[in-house]
Parts: sequence; C-alpha cells; structure tokens
Amino acid sequence: MAEIKCQELALKELALGLYVFPGPTNIGVAAQKLSSGLTELYLVDAGEDAAFAQKIYEACQKRFGKIRLKAVICTHAHADHIGGAAWLKENAGCQIWTSQAEKSCAETPQIQAQSFYGAFPLPELDVPYFHAPQCFVDQTIEGGQKIKCGDFEFEFVPLPGHSFDMVGVLATALDKKKVFYAGDGIFGRTMLKRFWTPFVVDVKSFKESLLKIAKIDADFFVPSHGDVYDEVDELSELNLISTISNERLIEEILVQPKTHEELLKAFADKSDMTLRLSQFMLIGSSLRSYLTYLYKEGRVRWFFEDNKMYWQKAGV
Repeated sequence: MAEIKCQELALKELALGLYVFPGPTNIGVAAQKLSSGLTELYLVDAGEDAAFAQKIYEACQKRFGKIRLKAVICTHAHADHIGGAAWLKENAGCQIWTSQAEKSCAETPQIQAQSFYGAFPLPELDVPYFHAPQCFVDQTIEGGQKIKCGDFEFEFVPLPGHSFDMVGVLATALDKKKVFYAGDGIFGRTMLKRFWTPFVVDVKSFKESLLKIAKIDADFFVPSHGDVYDEVDELSELNLISTISNERLIEEILVQPKTHEELLKAFADKSDMTLRLSQFMLIGSSLRSYLTYLYKEGRVRWFFEDNKMYWQKAGV
C-alpha cells in the first residue's frame, strides 16, 4: 500500500484530466480543455468554507487559465465537505449535485448540528465546523448511477455509514485510468492515527462500505482526509480494525453497567482523549451509533434504574 504525499495546496494530477487539491478536506478536480481554449471543470466536494473554496477556484484558474465550473459533486453534506458550495455556486455559477438525503442536509444545514447534539443545538455549535451555509441542490444523484460528462464518466458508489446517504465518485479519466474519490467512506492512516474513532451514524453500513471500497477497481484512491493511495486493501483493513477495536472497548467497559455519559468518559479515558465540546458531541453521537449496532447484534442490553438508562454487555 503506497501513500502518495500531497500536502501542498496545489493541484496534483493523478490521471489525464483528474486531479486532487489537497487540504483539510481533499477536493477532486476533473478538467477537460475544449477546442475553444476554455477548460470545463467538475469538483468532488467544495471544502470547509468560502475561503477554501476560493483557493480551489483560484488554483484552477492559475493551472488552466479560462475555466467554466460545471458542477460540484458533494459526497455528503457535512460542513467540511459542503461549506464552500454556496460560494462556488454564487461566484462560479455552477450546479451542486448530491444524493437525495444529503440534499436535505445541504438545504437545511441546521440538521447537522441538531443530529450531533440530539436536540436544538447549543449556540457554541452554531459555527462553520457544524453548520455550513445553506446551499440549494440542482441535481440529485443515486448510488449506481453513471453520468457521462464530456470525455469523463462518473459512477456514483453508495457508501452509507459515516453519513446517511454518502456517495463515492469513481471517475474514469481521458486516458481510461480510474480515480476513486472516496469521501469519508474510508480514512487515511494519518487521520486514523490522530482520530482512532471517526464519526459514524451507522456502524454496520460503515463496515460494509469499507468492504465495498476494497473491491473497487481503480488506479488511485482519494480519501477526503489523508494522502492518496494506489491500492486500498490494507487501508480498508486498518479502518475495520479501528471499528472493531472500538466495539470491543465498549463491550469491555460495559462489563459493569454504565449510563451513556459514564461510557463516554470511560471510553475517552481509555483512548487518551481530552474531550472538548466538539469531541463530546461527535464521539458521544458515534458511541450511540455503536450502542445501537451492538444492541441489534445482541451484544449489549439496556435497562432503566432510578430513572437512569443503563447499558451493559449482554450475558453479564
């Protein structure tokens, strides 16, 4: 498994006409020069905010000259992926494409912070990290759908788990090489080293998506966070190990009954985490997703005592 380093904020060509713009969220770029001299572009994701979206747009202008941005394909509607979409739509006149469920989140961004918090969010969560600018979607895409855009072909691969209706984008280049823009369907090694417990809404689907990614035939794989890979089997396995180890840690903690917040503290302590508000919300939400998964698998149970809801490992 070879990592292809791409830390500099400059377009890096992976296949003929297919690029990655590295950053806190990697951005895919498909560029085709027309006979008129104009270069038509498609982006995969829009970055975290207007400032980063502007950097992407200006980098494309510097590389290609006169450009026309046709569409931004948003893998999912988390703010670090769609935060720059409204700026690009307004300033470049492009379309925004998402899946149906992610469309709802893009057009009603309050949904994200509310889903993390589980209620109307605290004012401290009304920040760009959790709350992207509202952006109206022009075209919905479906998993399994293929779209021909000039000499490019985009195939949309359903990757639920990290988000409800996320899609990866398998792009076929002008030289017939394939680049898979994986969104947050898989995380790079450096990302997992820093954050061993990525955010998930559906653990079972996340694991199934990892197995699906491992079977995809592509020349390059671009996680949204981390470096580019020329093969992905070992990375998929590492992500699965992360997920399974989190399941086992939860079961280990729940040998003794715990409330959700007691579980969160024990999980953070054993994982050497120092919780701030953002981690408290995201890790706490992910743990609820793990509990749902483990409960459906018959591995944990819940009960009430003294008006508290407790979780415990099954069979203890």
